[in-house]
Amino acid sequence: MTDDRDELIRQLTIRLRETVDENDRLRAELARMTEGASAYATLSDIHRNRELPAAVRAKAAIGCLPHEMPKLMPERAPLELSAEPIEPLAQLVERQRARADAILSLPLAARSAMFDPGSDGNSGDDSDHS
Repeated sequence: MTDDRDELIRQLTIRLRETVDENDRLRAELARMTEGASAYATLSDIHRNRELPAAVRAKAAIGCLPHEMPKLMPERAPLELSAEPIEPLAQLVERQRARADAILSLPLAARSAMFDPGSDGNSGDDSDHS
């Protein structure tokens, strides 16, 4: 019975040494991989490592996101809007009255031609019409 226990202890000791050696090897590999690496490179390695817990990978992916997918920006420059000068109401009324007076001073045939849908608006020259 003690032989079985001694054999079990020996096997467990061997397995423990193998585990510690593997752990040391992995730590050395990690140190080698991340030595001199940028923060982005380190986070990128972490979020692509499927052996790590999902929460750790998700946090690393969040850190990588701004570098992998840039923010969406407008494609064109913003519009430079400027208002046109506003004609004062008094000037607008004066200009429209002068236009109306000019139309009213025309002969009646010329005025009716201006509003005839079949006419081109030229004062009664029907030489082009058939």
